[in-house]
Amino acid sequence: MTRSHTLHTPLIGAILLAAASFASAEPLRIDAAHQAYHGGEYQRSLVLYERLAAQGNAEAAERAGYMLLQGAAAYGPQIPRDLARATALLEQAAGAGRQTALFFLSMLGSAD
Repeated sequence: MTRSHTLHTPLIGAILLAAASFASAEPLRIDAAHQAYHGGEYQRSLVLYERLAAQGNAEAAERAGYMLLQGAAAYGPQIPRDLARATALLEQAAGAGRQTALFFLSMLGSAD
């Protein structure tokens, strides 16, 4: 084995171990997003809510949509208002039967 292979082998092993650990990790739970939100970690909670929404979680879609609807006015400069993303997430949540998402969408419609 050459010197370059000897140096890279531990690094490759560490990468493979990390990938295996990640693959076997517990699935993302909404509790983690709620905890981040209530801890004032709004950017982290938004990321988690959006990841959950992408997996089909309607509550997470509603919460992420609301955060993006309110934006910096409620959450500071870390969360800029993004009406396009907010609308898409709220429509996803409303389509799954979330009534509050329907209310938020009506707020968007009346803001025109």
